[in-house]
Amino acid sequence: MVKRFVLSFVLTVLVGCFAHAQVDHPLFQMAYYPVDRTLHQCLQNYMDDFPESDLRDLYKSFFQDYFGPEHLITDSMGAVNYINYEMAHADSADWERPLFYYGTGLLGRYVRVDINYVRSGIVPMAVFVSALLRSAKQDRENTFQTTEGLEYWKAFWNRATADIRQLDPLPGNLEADSVAIAQTLASGNYAVHHSKRFNSTYRQHYRIIRIDIFENEILPLIHKHSPTK
Repeated sequence: MVKRFVLSFVLTVLVGCFAHAQVDHPLFQMAYYPVDRTLHQCLQNYMDDFPESDLRDLYKSFFQDYFGPEHLITDSMGAVNYINYEMAHADSADWERPLFYYGTGLLGRYVRVDINYVRSGIVPMAVFVSALLRSAKQDRENTFQTTEGLEYWKAFWNRATADIRQLDPLPGNLEADSVAIAQTLASGNYAVHHSKRFNSTYRQHYRIIRIDIFENEILPLIHKHSPTK
C-alpha cells in the first residue's frame, strides 16, 4: 500500500487545495489556507497516492471533505454494532495491510481513519465511536448540506472535471463514472460508493473523523503506540 499521508501533509497540502479560488461561499472565507497549492495539484496528489482509483473514488474523497460523513450514525450502540460487524465479516487479508490515516480532498477538514486501529486495540472503541458521532453531528449541522450548498458543489465539480482530464494517470472508468455522478447530482444527491477496483486494491475499512477531533483525541493514541510514525 502506498505510504499514507502524515498529519502535517494533511494540513499543508490538502488544506490548501483551493487556495487560489475566489468564491462567495462560507467554506472559503476561512483564513488559514496556504497559498502555494492549486486545485490541479490537489487532484494529482490523490491520483499519485491512489493510482488504481476510478473517477468515483477521486470524487468521493472530495465530496467527503465538503459534506463530511455521508452515512450518519446517530446512535452509539448502532455505531459499535456496525463497526464490530464490519471487523468480523471483512476478508482476513484486509487486516494485513499497513494501518493508515489520511486527509480528504478539498481542505482536509476530515481524516479517513482505519478501523483496524480499533481492532488492534490502539484506539479504544469508545473513543473511536465518540469521535465518529461528534463528527457526524457537526456534519448534520454544517450549512453545506442545503440546496445552496449542493448547487455550489455541482459548480465545483463541473470546474474540477476539466483538470481531471489532464491528470496522469487518469482515473479509471472515466466516461461511465462521469455519467453516473452527473445523474446522482441531478437527483439532488451527492454520495457515491467506492469502486470495486479501489476496494480490491486498497482493501480499506475506514470512518471519517473531523480533523480537530482526530488531532486531539486519536492521533496521540496512534503516536503513543508507534512514536516513530
